[in-house]
This record gives sequence, C-alpha cells and structure tokens, in this order.
Amino acid sequence: MAGKHPIQIPPVRPLYRFAATGLGASMWFFLMYRAKQDGAALLGLKHPWDH
Repeated sequence: MAGKHPIQIPPVRPLYRFAATGLGASMWFFLMYRAKQDGAALLGLKHPWDH
C-alpha cells in the first residue's frame, strides 16, 4: 500500500522550524510554571479567594 502520494509537502526553512520549536517550548514552560504556581485553583482543589 506504500507508494507515491499525490500531495507533496515542500521543505520548511530552518528559521521557521527553529522558531516554531522555540515558541512551542516557551508555551509549555509557561504552562508548567503556571500549573506550579496555581494548579490547585485550576483543578478546583483550592479556591483562589481562600488565603
């Protein structure tokens, strides 16, 4: 079943590939940082107005 597929994907410039990797990594770092800071409030285990 493997053969030549009619849709050809052109190669991506290295700048775009590295930029996408960097932006994706920074997004995940930010999400993990926010989950560490207030993950309990996000999951409903703690109310943000309770001190």
